[in-house]
Amino acid sequence: MAGSSIAKDEAFGIVPILNQNGSYQFLLIQHHAGHWGFPKGHADPGESAVQAACREFVEETGITDYTLIDGITLSEQYSFTRNHQKFEKTVLYYPAFVQSEAVTCQPEEIRNFTWLPYEQALQRLTFEGAQRVLTEVHQYLSH
Repeated sequence: MAGSSIAKDEAFGIVPILNQNGSYQFLLIQHHAGHWGFPKGHADPGESAVQAACREFVEETGITDYTLIDGITLSEQYSFTRNHQKFEKTVLYYPAFVQSEAVTCQPEEIRNFTWLPYEQALQRLTFEGAQRVLTEVHQYLSH
């Protein structure tokens, strides 16, 4: 039956963390569709997952001074339908410490952004998968 197959989609992103004297702030971006999440995007041909996440992060936020946290990768999975085609999407996230809260949004991709502490960021995130990713990052930082 035409149109009944499920397409796979993969994206890669960064969970940006600003450490202000032991108090963490997280960068959330608002996509043009209206939902709040983390910077992410698709890999270009030949890019590794981490290369794609880093490139998309720099493109969407203008942040170039950051350090990935070694050894931690988080993921979220969700389904959506676009033009009568069902997709199963997986997003891999790499938490990273940024050195500055200065953000230069890519207007084609990003409507708005905000830095928030954990509890407020958790409330602002639109989707449960992103909330779970943030909770896992927060638990990691709290140890």
